[in-house]
Amino acid sequence: MELRDKKVVVTRERSQAGEMMDLLRARGAVPVLFPTIEVHPPRNWGPLDNAMAFIDKYQWVVFTSVNGVRCFSRRVKALGSTLKGVLLGKKICAIGPATARALGLEGIAPTLVPPRFVAEEVLEALLRWGVAGEKVLLPRAEVARQVLPDGLRRAGAQVDVVPVYRIVAPVVTEEAKRRVLKADVFTFTSPSTARNFLEIMGGFNVMEVLAKGTVASIGPITTEALRGLEVRVDVEAQEYTVVGLIRALDMYQPQRTFP
Repeated sequence: MELRDKKVVVTRERSQAGEMMDLLRARGAVPVLFPTIEVHPPRNWGPLDNAMAFIDKYQWVVFTSVNGVRCFSRRVKALGSTLKGVLLGKKICAIGPATARALGLEGIAPTLVPPRFVAEEVLEALLRWGVAGEKVLLPRAEVARQVLPDGLRRAGAQVDVVPVYRIVAPVVTEEAKRRVLKADVFTFTSPSTARNFLEIMGGFNVMEVLAKGTVASIGPITTEALRGLEVRVDVEAQEYTVVGLIRALDMYQPQRTFP
């Protein structure tokens, strides 16, 4: 797909949208920043604080997002320590390269980074490693899929899921909503970006606009969420990263629709 002069909506959280917008500008596209998620602290830090008090009992800590790393780190630093210090000696799993890079900024080299960046692949990779009888800490969003903790528990692991952040829909001006209605391409990088986009745009003819434009998904989980919202998906990334999403748009031929 020729992206030059195309208006491309970026629904990522504002602080994480820079890479994608740069990639679009490099192709001559006009990125339209329209964050549909904000990252807030969890309603209660108690579960994480309790886990840190007994951190020695965990063999694994599994991070499923950049936000999980950043928010965990902020809390640890607020309590006078560092993430590297708290997790010293632990086996660390990162869901993908972006999460691994976030850990690297904290001085932590992940033990395991699965080849495909979804919870199902994280689960398979951990099962191959062997987690039966091991204690696993899973710091993540307050609301998230249960595939990973449920699968680990079935395999005999002991899993503590602790919220380190929550996702909320931001307040968006009417002017920003109208600007989005003029876009050519709509990109979604998580189920939350999809759900919140439709919630934020309620009252506008958003379904009609999406039907006329090109809808691009970062991977199968986001695609499933979009279809559940009755949104047609035209493009799905094969590599579940921002780079993979832009590459998929580059290769997309408009006469073909993702089934």
